[in-house]
Amino acid sequence: MKAVVFPGQGAQRKGMGVELFERYPRLVEQADAVLGYSLHDLCTDGADRLIDTRYTQPALFVTGYLGYLDHEHRHGAPAMLAGHSIGEFVALAAAGALDFIDALRLVDRRARIMAAIRDGAMAAVIGPGRDEVDALIARLGVDGLEIANENSPTQTIVAGLSGEIDAFVERCRDAGTRAVRLRVSGAFHSRHMRPAAAEFAQALRETPFQPPRIPVIANVTARPHDAQIAEVMAAHLYSPVRWMQSVHTMLDAGVSEFVEIGPAPVLGPMIDEIRAGWRPPSRAAAGWPEFAAPPVGGEHAALVAALHALYGSASPAAADWAALWPRGVDVAGWPPLELAATPRALRRQIRRALETLIPAAASAQRADPSLHLHGRHP
Repeated sequence: MKAVVFPGQGAQRKGMGVELFERYPRLVEQADAVLGYSLHDLCTDGADRLIDTRYTQPALFVTGYLGYLDHEHRHGAPAMLAGHSIGEFVALAAAGALDFIDALRLVDRRARIMAAIRDGAMAAVIGPGRDEVDALIARLGVDGLEIANENSPTQTIVAGLSGEIDAFVERCRDAGTRAVRLRVSGAFHSRHMRPAAAEFAQALRETPFQPPRIPVIANVTARPHDAQIAEVMAAHLYSPVRWMQSVHTMLDAGVSEFVEIGPAPVLGPMIDEIRAGWRPPSRAAAGWPEFAAPPVGGEHAALVAALHALYGSASPAAADWAALWPRGVDVAGWPPLELAATPRALRRQIRRALETLIPAAASAQRADPSLHLHGRHP
């Protein structure tokens, strides 16, 4: 089974899309009319503008969409689609959830809104996994930072104010951890984008969406988009890109071939790394991606649902964790109660509890076939 994926900002290259512009002149003419400038000129002579968010995102969208048309014409439609950050809009248009021009108008509006949010920055941390980066942020004393992209087991992107990112990169260097500041103009996919999301949500509400003809995996949920596309894409601005979990979802669904359509092979190496550490789920565990509600039945169902809701809340409260904790003390391996000082540390504890409960529930389900997971029997 094949999936087609589209990269986000950072994949742009001078000269990208030129052969596609020649192959699809009418669509390029329509795009130029919407944008008010020549995409051909931008991609061939506008190197300075091509790294400006206002121009990068529309250029990546159009070249990605045209590249998909070309691929589909030659090889047929894939079984699944996904895109990293702005690439998700390409995936939605490719799936027919958005008209090409409607999608381009949204992307142009999004790019301009995001570019107006200043004093933000991002950095890539190379080597440690997501949990280690969480702990590193706290240990280095820059707790204002947030995880923005979970790209692979060894690449995590953090976002925050410019001064915080500079301090973090310097302290990482002193601590022997590789961190690289990215060439972006804002703290994308973090709380600093909430003002932009509030404005963008109105544009999304005014845009007609259709059910995708091909499943599109959402960055926010790492699950296929449903009827709430507009709401999810508004949250997309300030929510982490859960790329690693999205690839897990596609692998779990049976995807064996990934085709990246973009100016440079950005996602391919990440996917190779993710796939190397992925293990096919057991039948009982199938459908349990980290950020989706675990399909647990039986005596643990209510506790799992409550813990998952707390884990996903914007500001989980230690008091709520303390109230739920006694309900799992009879489960083997149940973590000790710790009233964490920060929401990030508290989420780590809640996730450990969920990871303990899920195998326990699976064991009970295997022992008693009358217990079922999402109505499915093994």
